[in-house]
Amino acid sequence: MTKKSAFTLTEVLITLSIIGIISALTVPDLMKNYQKEAQEVQIRKASQEFANAIDMYITEQGKSTLAGTDIFNDIDSFVTSYLKTTKTCEKNDEDNTTNSCFAGTSYRAISGNSSTMSCSEKSYVLANSSSICVTAFTNGEDTNSSARPYLKVIMDSNGSEKPNIGGRDMFTFYIDRTGTLRGDKPEKDDDDDNTGSTNSCTTSAFGEGCLTKLEENNWKMVY
Repeated sequence: MTKKSAFTLTEVLITLSIIGIISALTVPDLMKNYQKEAQEVQIRKASQEFANAIDMYITEQGKSTLAGTDIFNDIDSFVTSYLKTTKTCEKNDEDNTTNSCFAGTSYRAISGNSSTMSCSEKSYVLANSSSICVTAFTNGEDTNSSARPYLKVIMDSNGSEKPNIGGRDMFTFYIDRTGTLRGDKPEKDDDDDNTGSTNSCTTSAFGEGCLTKLEENNWKMVY
């Protein structure tokens, strides 16, 4: 008579326990990497869509640079005409503390510190699920006019969805006077104290300087 061999219940339980331990150690990292890759793709597509809209606007205005267009006098017309919007929010909601186009007002930096989100102009939710706040900085008597005019864009690449962290789904970038999208401010002036340096990426709740790091690292979040 041939003797049949099989796993004992103890052996099966030990094997399942080992598989469970390995899964517990590896699955969180796999999920984290997947989320990062999704965030990388989303901000790349959303920022490129904005850059393409700028290029189209300059061309249709018959100008060679953004500085020669009318965009600084009417950002709303540009956004609603050249980008697909699903929602428009006024400067602030009625309680003056929240913005329903973004994920509330509190955003966190990779380093952990948090900051309050505010938009001095209208903000929008786009068809690609991102939220944007676009502010125009024009020439002034006491400002660095050689860098102006330019646009500052704050973008939450997945709107109200988490993680709501600067450099992950929250980014700040600029459109300079030529119409070029860039991660750093065109030149330091007196608008605020943050120049958009890549050194501020991990400490900025709004992702100042992070887009430059992404571009330098082939759109990989290695910071």
